Amino acid sequence: MGLLSLNRVSLRYGDRVLLDAADLSVEAGDRMSLIGRNGCGKTTLLKIMAGAVLPDSGLVERARGLSVAYLPQEVPTGLRGSVYAVLAAGLGEAGRLAALRRENAAEAESETGGAGLGDSDVWAADVKILETADRLELDPSLDVSEASAGLRRRALLGAGLVSDPGLLLLDEPTNHLDIDSAVWLEKFLKGCGKTAVFVSHDRSFLRALSTRVAEVDRGKLISFDCGFDKFTARRDELLAAREREEAEFDKKLAREEAWLRQGVKARRTRNEGRVKELMRLRKIRASRVSRAGLAELRAQEFSESGQKVLEVKNLTVSYGGEPIVKNFSATVYRGDKIGIIGRNGAGKTTLLNAMLGRMKPDSGGVSAGSGVKVAYFDQLRAELDPNSTPFEFIGGGSEYVAVNGQRRHVAGYLQSFLFDPARMMTQIGSLSGGEKNRLMLAKIFSVPANLLVLDEPTNDLDIETIEILESALVSFPGTILIVSHDREFLNNIVSGAFCFCGNGEIAEIVGGYDEWEKFRARRAAESAEKPAERKIAAAQPKRRSKLSNREREELEKIPELIEALEAEAAEISEKLADSEFVVANASSIAEINARLERIRAEDERLMARWEELEALRAELGGK
Repeated sequence: MGLLSLNRVSLRYGDRVLLDAADLSVEAGDRMSLIGRNGCGKTTLLKIMAGAVLPDSGLVERARGLSVAYLPQEVPTGLRGSVYAVLAAGLGEAGRLAALRRENAAEAESETGGAGLGDSDVWAADVKILETADRLELDPSLDVSEASAGLRRRALLGAGLVSDPGLLLLDEPTNHLDIDSAVWLEKFLKGCGKTAVFVSHDRSFLRALSTRVAEVDRGKLISFDCGFDKFTARRDELLAAREREEAEFDKKLAREEAWLRQGVKARRTRNEGRVKELMRLRKIRASRVSRAGLAELRAQEFSESGQKVLEVKNLTVSYGGEPIVKNFSATVYRGDKIGIIGRNGAGKTTLLNAMLGRMKPDSGGVSAGSGVKVAYFDQLRAELDPNSTPFEFIGGGSEYVAVNGQRRHVAGYLQSFLFDPARMMTQIGSLSGGEKNRLMLAKIFSVPANLLVLDEPTNDLDIETIEILESALVSFPGTILIVSHDREFLNNIVSGAFCFCGNGEIAEIVGGYDEWEKFRARRAAESAEKPAERKIAAAQPKRRSKLSNREREELEKIPELIEALEAEAAEISEKLADSEFVVANASSIAEINARLERIRAEDERLMARWEELEALRAELGGK
C-alpha cells in the first residue's frame, strides 16, 4: 500500500452513482490530478480521501501516521484575522497560543501550562508559522479580509502546509486566481516536494504539475501513470477501444434477439443455455452507463459590422485617485480576437465597461463602428435571476428561441448545453457554478451579435466544455474581446492582447499569453541593463547597537529546538536500524524517511540561523 489507497469504494447520492467499486493508490511523491466532467464526483472523492465523507462501501486505507491537509474549492466567507492567525489555526493549540502571544503575551503564558504545552512548543509553532509565511511570500500581519482572492487562498494553503502534512488535497486551487498567482502556485507545488492530489480544469496547470492522472468517468476511476499530455492520447485510445467493444457486443446481442424471435427453436431443451446467455447479455446491456453527450456551442453572427469595430482614444479611468487606465489608445478591427490580461483588481472589467460605453471615463473616449451588435458575458452573472429557471431565462416567456435562423424549442436548445429536463426547471440560485456559466453561454449564443464580450467565460467549466467553447470562438467570424486567466484558452483563441503593466499603462501586443510573457521578460531585461539612477542619501543609516528583542528571544530558544529535533532524529534512526520495525512498518517507511530528511534540513537551518545570530551579537559587542 502507498500513502493512501481506495479499495472497491462506492458512493451514490439518490439515483446518481458517483463511484462504483473504485480503486486507487496514491504513492509518496505523486502529484496526481483528478479529471472529469462537472458533477462527476471529483470533489466528493477528495473529501473521501480527507475522511470528511464516508463511502457507502469499500475500504479507504491510509499509511500509519499520515497527516492530510485539504484545501476546499471555495474560500470560506467568514475568513478573518491576520495571515499569522490563519496559519496558526493549522497547528492546533500550540498555534492558538502562538497567535495569542503576539496579542497578549501574559495571557498566553498563563494558558500554556494548562494546555499541557511547554514554552518551547509555542516558540516552535511561532517559528513554523513565520517560516511558512515566508515560503508562501505572505505578510504575517496582513488582514485576510482585505486581501485578494489569490492571497486568501495562499493563506489557506499555508494553514495546511504549516503542520508539514504527508498528503495535500487541493480542490480547484487556481479557481479565480489571476495568471501570476497560478504560475506562482505551480512553481511552489513543484518545489515543495509534497505528495499532492488536486482537481483542476486549468490545462496549463495540469501540464506543469501532473505526474499521474486519474479520471472519474461514469462512476469508474481510471488511473494513468503519466503526465497530462500523454493521458489525453491514452484516454482517447481507451475510449475508442471501448466503443469498438460495445459495438461488437451490440451486434452479438442483436443476433441473439433475432434468434429468440424465431420462437420454436428457442423453446427446445438443448437451447436453454443459449436463452440463459441471452438473458445475461441483456443484463449487461441494461447496466451500461453511456458517456454523457457533449455541449453543442455555436455563436451566431448578427450581420457583418464595419471594418472598425471600436476606436479608443486617450482613454483614462481612475479609481480612488489612482489611475487604472491612463491615456490608452487602440483600434479594434472586424475579426479581431483580443485578450485582456492582468492581475486580479488591475481593472480588466473596468476597461471593458469603458470600451462598451457602460461607464464614463475621466477623459478620452471610445467610438463604435457601424452595425456593431454586442453580446456580453458577465463574470458576475448579474443578469441571472436566482428565482427564475433556465427555461424561463432563455425563453423569456416563450417556448421557442430563434438560433441561427432556425426556430428551436427552448428545451431542445438547453439540452445542447447539457441541461436535462429536471435542471431546466430548477431555480437558477440552486445551480452549480459550471451550470450558471453554461446558461450564460446559452443566452449570449442565442442572441445574434458580431461583437462577443466575454468576461471570465471558462470559470467553473470542465475541460471538455472549455475545448468546445474554444472551437466555437475560433470559428466565430465576428470580433471578440476576452478577459481570462486561462493561459491555454488565450493562446488558442486570441490574435492580440491588451495587457495591464501597472500604473495605468496598457501594452498592446500581437499574440496570446506566451507573447505577453516574452514581452515582460524583454522589458525586465531592458530595465536591468539601464537601472534607474539612485540618489545617495546624505546621512548614513544609524548603526545598530544591539540585537532586537525578537532576535534575543530567538537566540535563546534555538538551542532547545535543535536539541528536540536531534532527539527525534536519533529516535527515528534507531527504529530504522531495527529490521523488525522496518518489516512491520514497510508501508510507511517512505514517509518515515521523508520525516527524517525534513528534521535534518530543519536542524541545519536552525544551526545556520544560530551561527548568524551569534556572529551578529559578537559584532555588536555581545549585546
